[in-house]
Amino acid sequence: IHLENRNIELPLLKEGNPFLSRFDFKAIIETENNQHETVLIEIQKYKGTNPLDRFRTYLGENYLKQETYKDKKGKTITEALPIIAVYILGYCPVGFNVPYVIVRNEAYDGVLEEKIALDSAYVKLLTHTAYFIIVTPPKEYEWKNTPQEALIRLFRQKTATNESNTTYELEGEPEMNLKEVVNYLSRGAMEEVILKQMKAEEDYYKDLETLEMEKRELVQEYEHLSQEHKQLKIVLEEEKKRAEDAKQKIIELAKLLKELNMPIQEIINRTGLSEREIQNL
Repeated sequence: IHLENRNIELPLLKEGNPFLSRFDFKAIIETENNQHETVLIEIQKYKGTNPLDRFRTYLGENYLKQETYKDKKGKTITEALPIIAVYILGYCPVGFNVPYVIVRNEAYDGVLEEKIALDSAYVKLLTHTAYFIIVTPPKEYEWKNTPQEALIRLFRQKTATNESNTTYELEGEPEMNLKEVVNYLSRGAMEEVILKQMKAEEDYYKDLETLEMEKRELVQEYEHLSQEHKQLKIVLEEEKKRAEDAKQKIIELAKLLKELNMPIQEIINRTGLSEREIQNL
């Protein structure tokens, strides 16, 4: 019914990560039983792998947020809102064999193990609905030409080249329900200002990816040196132990020679100990 952008800064620049974009919205949605509900919608877009810690961190931030709005009577209300999470992934996580997965809040009677209708703030605020959109599903996936797949196919990166690939031709005619989307997006490719912005963002991506690559190389070099340092430390500890053992054997020999009344100078010559060390035995 209503959508409101909650991002104050450009997410790409705000996060400082070339692989992750984050967008937050407050929305009024109409539920299946025709009720209006105010929710937070968090969209995270990632093209790398294993971003689970970051996803959980950002999701946790939204769980802590409280929103202020006016109810139907004009009264100002401040409270936490239910969260809907949307994850757009540029890779296919292990176990995902379809491009679009929905995880919905559902309650069960634990005694009878039956699904029940439970309209409670405890369910809405302590659990959340999640949508996973896999832009690159498994190769063996067979497309079924559904409206949901059409939207995913529209935003797939169809050609991977070293050249600038900001725009590309669609594969055939867009499905009827996507023509409005396609026409809207096409206007961006015809406006010089937008094209410049896209080029600037593309250069920004490349620079950040270069920094990310250099960072990974430095981390690998550090890990390699750290491993070498650990191995060297082990060798030094072993050498130190052998030296201590050898010194102890020499001291035991010196004690024995002293008990046999061997002259001090002779003991010094045989063991290499100093006269003071021998006198203190």
